[in-house]
Amino acid sequence: MERVDEVQLGGVPATVFRPGRGSGPWPAALIVPGVTRRGRGHPAFVGMGRGLAAAGVLTAVVDAPGLTVGELTPESLAGTRAAVEALSSRRDVRGGRVGVAGVSGGATLALLVAGSEDLAGRLSAVIALAPCCDVRAALRLVTTDRYRQEGRLVPFHAGPFFRLVLARSAIAWLEDGPDRSSLRAHVLGLDDYGEEPLLGLRGWRADLADDARSMVALLANVDPERFDELYDALPPGQREALDSLSPLRVAQAVSAPVELVVARSDKYVPLEDAAAYARVCPLARMTVIESLEHAVPRVSPAAARDLARLDGAVVRFLAAVRSTSYSGR
Repeated sequence: MERVDEVQLGGVPATVFRPGRGSGPWPAALIVPGVTRRGRGHPAFVGMGRGLAAAGVLTAVVDAPGLTVGELTPESLAGTRAAVEALSSRRDVRGGRVGVAGVSGGATLALLVAGSEDLAGRLSAVIALAPCCDVRAALRLVTTDRYRQEGRLVPFHAGPFFRLVLARSAIAWLEDGPDRSSLRAHVLGLDDYGEEPLLGLRGWRADLADDARSMVALLANVDPERFDELYDALPPGQREALDSLSPLRVAQAVSAPVELVVARSDKYVPLEDAAAYARVCPLARMTVIESLEHAVPRVSPAAARDLARLDGAVVRFLAAVRSTSYSGR
């Protein structure tokens, strides 16, 4: 039976599942959950940790900073990177290399880690289920119901939860101060699964400083033709934070194999988001699942075929984690 420890990895809370036999070193994996209040304690992620440990893989499930409340920030990325470094440095980890698996917001962080050149020697493989690969495009999507494809603005209505996560993340990028505090209190106080989370920002009447006013103007905008103008009006620090959280920007730097698993009809992110990443990343393999809504499967006639496709991606990931080499496609 696996052994379970609650630890800190690079300052990040983690649950480590060690295989039940022997003392290592073992192949290792790090799992980054999506946006869920239960974080690493969610039964799905506990089950993943136990399952991988039973398969002989030392597994850490981590709570990236901010992600449990729906804030994807540079601190979330820094914490994930620190956890990867700390896990790979453990004496019970074989070869100083780990695989990274992520779901939804955690998948975005996994792809960002994959594109970190200074972590290249520490990564064996990455698997990302339902990531967001272009945060600028996601902001356009949640505010204007449009995404850009082949030079055209294409309609797409993202679910309200994704809108709320983008709003919470964007406001978390603001400089510390009273504006950030009041805006953050507003968006954190909204029901996680309520309707129209941006509506309150569209009617915001507070006396905001320039940086906060620019961000609220972007989040409150519904006109697709104004998005680029409002985005370009953001202070440089906010645009840098946004770009630093877009895996598409670092896709060419990836040196470990990447398994992308995405829904054909995601309720939050259009398929083009992952397809754009796969076109740029030389080591990415994309598996499209018909029966996914986002990261959760639906019952459908395609479910059995989809299960085989998902199993194939997981098997390739585990083979790379256990091996010092990877055969690619």
